[in-house]
Amino acid sequence: MYGVSRITSEQDIMLITFPAAQYDTVQLADYLDSFAKSGVNVDMICQNPPRGSVVDFSLTASYSYFGQVMQTLAARPKQAGAPLISSGYTKISLFGEEMVTSCGVAARAMGAVAKAGIEVVLITTSLLDISLLVRQVDEDQALQVLRETFAL
Repeated sequence: MYGVSRITSEQDIMLITFPAAQYDTVQLADYLDSFAKSGVNVDMICQNPPRGSVVDFSLTASYSYFGQVMQTLAARPKQAGAPLISSGYTKISLFGEEMVTSCGVAARAMGAVAKAGIEVVLITTSLLDISLLVRQVDEDQALQVLRETFAL
């Protein structure tokens, strides 16, 4: 309801952030290409607006790819600022074809989890889905409040 027809979750997600990465589309594409060539399926790609010549660049992947991620990063040329890697997250995704014409779906989702005291570490959206990265310990509560909020 309210534009959302299904909510899913995926556990054991790691967050990889490149803080203050060189703002260069070729370099950012190269990171993604390196992971793809290593067989790492990345998700929730997020780039913040540039601050001069630097940008924060984050993505998620299943923790099962940790070894491949570390090998990929070790094989890359050393650049300023080491990536930050953290784990213990769950990706919660809200889906709905009606999201295209429903205003305030993200506001409703964020409001519900905020009211429950749940921190959203990363959010990405498209026309048909919203993905929230939350700490794995908050997964059950987040799913409960979101299902109640969207009457699912």
